[in-house]
Amino acid sequence: MTQIAIPNIGNYTVALATAVESLGIKPWASTATTPEALKLGTEAAPESVCLPLKAHLGHFIAADRAGVEYALMVNSVGTCRLRYYRHMIEQILKDLGLKIRIFGLGFDGFKPPLVRHFDPGPITFLKPLFHAGEQIRAIDEMETLAWKTRPIELAHGETTRVMNKLLLELSRCRTLAESRAVRRTTASRFATIAVDRSKKPLKVGLVGEVSFLRDKCLNKNIEYLLGDQGIEVKNFFSLGEELRNIARIVLLNKNRGRELLDIADRYLQTTVGGHALDSVAHSIRCAELGYDGMVHLAPCGCMPEVGVRPILKRVSQDKDIPILELSFDEHTCDVGITTRLEAFADVLRERRRKRAAVGVS
Repeated sequence: MTQIAIPNIGNYTVALATAVESLGIKPWASTATTPEALKLGTEAAPESVCLPLKAHLGHFIAADRAGVEYALMVNSVGTCRLRYYRHMIEQILKDLGLKIRIFGLGFDGFKPPLVRHFDPGPITFLKPLFHAGEQIRAIDEMETLAWKTRPIELAHGETTRVMNKLLLELSRCRTLAESRAVRRTTASRFATIAVDRSKKPLKVGLVGEVSFLRDKCLNKNIEYLLGDQGIEVKNFFSLGEELRNIARIVLLNKNRGRELLDIADRYLQTTVGGHALDSVAHSIRCAELGYDGMVHLAPCGCMPEVGVRPILKRVSQDKDIPILELSFDEHTCDVGITTRLEAFADVLRERRRKRAAVGVS
């Protein structure tokens, strides 16, 4: 069977794998970049490029060595250099003497190049879209429950265990009905986790570059680290929301980007590129909603995300919300990230205590 390497986009990789498998293609993927693949990419890529490119490149090199014929990666538009990365990766792979072929996904008509290449019939093409959509919906629900449950669980690691089991079951679903059945059990499965309802966990939003919001290897398992610190997180990259936004653009000519620009208008009047506008707008919105803090994740050298950091600093001052800036490259140490998150959690707890003492909600 033809194989295709799928980019590691966290738990959503499960749904993307289901979609390509429904087309009769065997997926080659994991939900996080492996250390071995990251090493391959770092050795082969120019030193100055950002870590997501190195992670993608290493994943594709490992796939080629495993005999995989094709690869898939997301395209980009705007000022983010990701729009050039597929061509750059293809050239590096060619220079290495590798033959794996990379397809772009998105911003190229109704049918992505991958689908046009394999040319399935209309039903064969549409069925996996509905199935993958159901799995994305299930993953979004699972993650939301995990974020709320982990900081108040009584048995350490129980939330993660339930989440991993649900994801495994979802990955084994071969029909829409099977995936829907798993999704319908999600709430009851999380409800079995013993929790301490008296706890009032801190609430922190995660914003920044998509690869770092979603790839547990690149972000050093930040959702788990914060949850273990007794912090409820919200990851502001939702694939379900991204797909709904595309549908709104196509069907209703309504773009979520316009809403974000309205929120960020005082600080930012352009989209900048990547998800930098999202980082600013969500930080402002979270301050208004009473979040305790924000964590901004960015690769070293990422022009959009690094470019808005002075703006985020101003938002932090004006809106009175602490924002922790974390930069990542191949040298970033797990222990260093953990230490910074622990210190940030201490700051937020002390800040909440002082605000409560003077009657500030």
